[in-house]
Amino acid sequence: MSVRVGVSAEDNRRGAAAVNEATARRSAYNRYVPHVIEPASSGRAKCRGCDRAIAKGELRFGERQPNAFGEGEMTLWFHLICAAYARPEPFLEVAASAGDAGTSLMKAAQFGIDHRRVPRIHGAERAPTGRARCRSCKELIAKDEWRIALVFFEEFRFEPGGFVHAGCAQPYFETTDIVDRIRHFSPDLKDTDISTLEQALRTARAPAA
Repeated sequence: MSVRVGVSAEDNRRGAAAVNEATARRSAYNRYVPHVIEPASSGRAKCRGCDRAIAKGELRFGERQPNAFGEGEMTLWFHLICAAYARPEPFLEVAASAGDAGTSLMKAAQFGIDHRRVPRIHGAERAPTGRARCRSCKELIAKDEWRIALVFFEEFRFEPGGFVHAGCAQPYFETTDIVDRIRHFSPDLKDTDISTLEQALRTARAPAA
């Protein structure tokens, strides 16, 4: 925690203690209130990962968190595959309870833990402009060049986190084995799109002159 300029050392100490206490409470909460996998009781809830509806009766993952807006708890709902891709640590805590539906996704979830930036992937597209910069090489992403969208999980929601060149995938994610995730979060991509994207992933991007 950074020290605030113009604030006494005692106030800073108390502020740091409050942050540490809140973090400890959240950790303790998650130990005593487990996450859950269950059939969706209706078709109204949307997945936090892909923002698409979870069909009635479909198995869904519920990530339990203390209510950020008051007393009690709240549950963040995900499709199982979205949870495995985007929230691997909490998903693995209960994946086995879903039988084959959960255990079949454990390898994908573990892959996201082993490659800590992979859960940030939120699809891919050709850049509509040339204004965005790559989070890996810091250079501009040219118009129509393939870019991978990123999100960050903060305050119980996913926030846009910029982009990386497809050719920067290896240095940024430490792997290029990410096509299944991209296809999942960008379901409108055609087979021809995937083919050219795979080629871009395999081609390391040369630094600008």
